[in-house]
Amino acid sequence: MLNPEIIAKYPIGSKPTISFVPYIIFCSYLVSLIGAFTTVELLHRRVSGSGWRSLLQIVGCSVSFGLVAIWCMHFVGNRAIVLGDGEIEIQLYYSLTYTTVSAVLPVIVIFLGLLVADRFYKGSKHSIVRFASLLVCGICGGAAVTEMHYLGNNGTTNYRLELSLPHVVSAAAIAVVSCLISFGLFFHWSKHWMNTLWRRTVVALVLALAVSGMHWTAAAGTWYEVRGYHTGSGTERNINLIISLCLCLSACVVCFLLGFIKQRQRRMLKDRAQQVVLTIATFDAEGRLLVSPSGLMPCQTITQQFHQRTFDDEFNTSHPVFQWIFRVSRNWNGVSDLIPSMREHLSLIGYLEAPTHVNNSRSSLDSDGDQSYSATFRELFCVTAQEIAKTLDMSLQNLGCLYEDVLTTGTVMNRAIWPGNYGTRTIIAADIATKDIEAGVVNPILFGKGQMLVLTRRVDTTEANRLQNLGYGFASIEQVSDHLARSLQVPRDDLEDLVSRLQSFSLRAPSLPKKGTYIASFLVQPKPGMRGLDVIVSRSTPDRLPLVKLSNEDLNSRQLCILESFNGMSLDDCLLRIKQHAVTTSAQEVFLEKFRNRILDLLQECPEQTLHRAIFSAQQIDMTHGMPNQESGQATVFAFCGIKEIYNQSLQSLKLKAIPISFFQTYLRTNPGSSDHAILAQKNHKEFNSLQHAASMLKPPPSGRSSKWPRVLRTKTSVSIDESWQADSCSEKGLVNVPQVPHLWGGIMVTSTQDIHIDDTKRGAIVEMHDLGVKANIGMAETEQQTLADKLLSITTAFRDPHTSRQLPKELYTNLN
Repeated sequence: MLNPEIIAKYPIGSKPTISFVPYIIFCSYLVSLIGAFTTVELLHRRVSGSGWRSLLQIVGCSVSFGLVAIWCMHFVGNRAIVLGDGEIEIQLYYSLTYTTVSAVLPVIVIFLGLLVADRFYKGSKHSIVRFASLLVCGICGGAAVTEMHYLGNNGTTNYRLELSLPHVVSAAAIAVVSCLISFGLFFHWSKHWMNTLWRRTVVALVLALAVSGMHWTAAAGTWYEVRGYHTGSGTERNINLIISLCLCLSACVVCFLLGFIKQRQRRMLKDRAQQVVLTIATFDAEGRLLVSPSGLMPCQTITQQFHQRTFDDEFNTSHPVFQWIFRVSRNWNGVSDLIPSMREHLSLIGYLEAPTHVNNSRSSLDSDGDQSYSATFRELFCVTAQEIAKTLDMSLQNLGCLYEDVLTTGTVMNRAIWPGNYGTRTIIAADIATKDIEAGVVNPILFGKGQMLVLTRRVDTTEANRLQNLGYGFASIEQVSDHLARSLQVPRDDLEDLVSRLQSFSLRAPSLPKKGTYIASFLVQPKPGMRGLDVIVSRSTPDRLPLVKLSNEDLNSRQLCILESFNGMSLDDCLLRIKQHAVTTSAQEVFLEKFRNRILDLLQECPEQTLHRAIFSAQQIDMTHGMPNQESGQATVFAFCGIKEIYNQSLQSLKLKAIPISFFQTYLRTNPGSSDHAILAQKNHKEFNSLQHAASMLKPPPSGRSSKWPRVLRTKTSVSIDESWQADSCSEKGLVNVPQVPHLWGGIMVTSTQDIHIDDTKRGAIVEMHDLGVKANIGMAETEQQTLADKLLSITTAFRDPHTSRQLPKELYTNLN
């Protein structure tokens, strides 16, 4: 029953005095800050684009800001308003309808604003469109705060509100301007990958200030006129408070989950820097790098580590597996149809397992057999490349070409504390780093070392826009160098140099000439420990030797005879003989002077002392390996061949570098149009089809009970490639629906030949068919031809053989005749 004293003290139409509880005001700001910080974190981790996932994440951001930062703050803050002397009958009570509508409407308004900013700010190159999208977002944010406040206040059941117009305008202006500043800073920093934690905290503080500033400015200009009294116990006003606190606690849980996910991602990035990873480096027309919203390149783990069979076995450019990957990445069509069977084979042998929440990386490879180990790693690479291509929504053929080196990731150890008997001692890494004094190189100490393979390519404007619509962005290296350096655990300067080299590599085109006659330098250099041979090539174009052009056309027989006279002579002897040569005709004099000038130019291209002692070979070799002959001619080369001393590993020019000769051969086999692409594809089909069928034969039959033993305790079954049967892998397989019957004697292609006779003299052109029987063609597959490096290496070896005379090869005599 209503107390008569309340009616007498606060009659209908009166305006009770207003007071505020300070600590509740502070608590309301904290509630708004929690909601704003959750909104900013969700925005920071959203996926930009036009898909349903992006819309769902923007909805989550809108709910966080509209429901927690605005709605919860409003009702928590209104508990700080005390009317009169605090009597229960005259405090603020709210209508359920108005309360529900005030919770839904701001979510819708802020969703529209965030959607416009997300779509147009990053996706548009016009500054007017970007600024307009931010303006719309700021207005929608301020409108959501303002309309929620006044709509919620109008839901009071026992008061009529009197508003001050200047306070209303001021409150709305505070909300719009603060939202415009905060969202503008956020999207600007996000576009430039500058959204660090402290910057996001600043945005959240400004957003919370917008909500609280608007609320208390509007509350200062609001008066309450009594139009009724509350007759209940007063617990009804706690309902909104309880809901607000629950929503606030939910936002706190979301923040903790986001923090946990962030720490987990950091641990994954740290672990990834110690694994074998495949990364995509895509550049647009302006030279900017493709990165994810978090500022990282698209990448995925191939395996946890590459097992070395021996201490000297390193996964680098001289490794056959790397060279296979290098060739395959330049002809994806040769393996694209094999990837489903590769995936099935990896699943059968246990390398592709369902990802778990604890560890979603692939297990490392077992090194039981060199051949199966190599094949499994190559299968993992192809499957990983296909998965990255799916995430980028593109075909495997457009993924890019492998970079020319295996990149090392890990943490550089600057110093270490060494405990000893006489205390601890600080050891600087530079003091114990391995140094090559002759080459002038200092190798820093690395721990937790990982390896990274990079596929590079350059895209046009249309493809760049498509990738941006998927949520990726193109950034300059200055914008994302900190993120990339931390994820790869490499120094920032090294990272910037790496990206610069990747960009230059994406622009590189095959440098082999198509026409003319050239003089080249072929200098091989034994590696320390006799671990193979390196060849000296140009640093900017490692797919060709240092060379100069002797003539634009093919040489005639007289000019070839002149070069024949220099066969087997050193470069210095050639120059001396030209100088002492007795001139007979003017044409011979002109050619000898041209030959001399080209030799001097070659010394400028390759200023190595070994070149002065290199032996000239008069054998004319075709440079276009495996490529169809040009109608107008072909490029040929004569070479000075030599071997450097093993104790001198340094080079005289920074424009030169030494690469493994096997990798140089790989370069030559990957030229566009080379027949070796088809030969490698044929070999891959035979090899991986046999692995697939061998694994399927070992697959256990389905059983009603699954093994209870853990996988590590089960008996390991190894697959021997030599003992497994070779299945039919010819290209005609699958063209007709014929049941496949396994056989043990390998793949023999059986063809049926029909003789067709057409009698044109008879009306109707009767066709007669005579079966000529079945023919079985058994033969060796086409083998790869020798490259330029193979031929020059044979010539160099022949010159070094004391039992071999340095006469002109027989092939040249044949050409002269």
